[in-house]
Amino acid sequence: MSLESKAKTAGSIALGALACASVVFILWLDITTGVWQDLVILSGLAAGLVSFVFTALVVNRIMVRGTERRWAPVNRLAFSEFLHTLADEDTSEVARGLIVARTLTFPFPIETAGSTYDTPPLDDLHALREQIVVERKSLTEALSRWAQFLASSGNNEAVLQHVAAIAWRFDEVRDATLYAEGDWNAETHTLLVQRIDATNQDLAGLVAELESRLQR
Repeated sequence: MSLESKAKTAGSIALGALACASVVFILWLDITTGVWQDLVILSGLAAGLVSFVFTALVVNRIMVRGTERRWAPVNRLAFSEFLHTLADEDTSEVARGLIVARTLTFPFPIETAGSTYDTPPLDDLHALREQIVVERKSLTEALSRWAQFLASSGNNEAVLQHVAAIAWRFDEVRDATLYAEGDWNAETHTLLVQRIDATNQDLAGLVAELESRLQR
């Protein structure tokens, strides 16, 4: 689980605990005192709060889990398609559950990056942009096919946002190749390397997230 997912989970638990504590406090006041009989407006607000908390923490979750169970086979199909889209065919064994994400290639090996900046590797930068076009198109096509379904068939928001974020990463790498091509120096190369590395990490993270969902 990513740090962002852990933070969201912790936030949800804290909010749920606070809401439950508020409900318990309201019920305690109702049982031990007559405050709600004296403060009619506040009693209405308290009743609304209890109804809201019950709906948000109980009813909605029951409905979401029921929807996820009902559409679980189709959700797995969607996640599998994303994995096939991301998998490196040379190093992955999809049938055995071994998925290795394809990665963007660097213009030249990182260890030689500081050797010279006299001539930009135009062919490598052009090839990288072509790879980005292909990768982005295949990912966004899969997203367009499944986005509406996944948004309504369970708690799949994190996956959809992760896929969209990677598409944006591809755009950032493409822009970095243009900067490097126009002014090839240590700074533009470093920017390109950083953006490629961040994109590759996100691709690996999405594969891990999809695999974890398939194992549920």
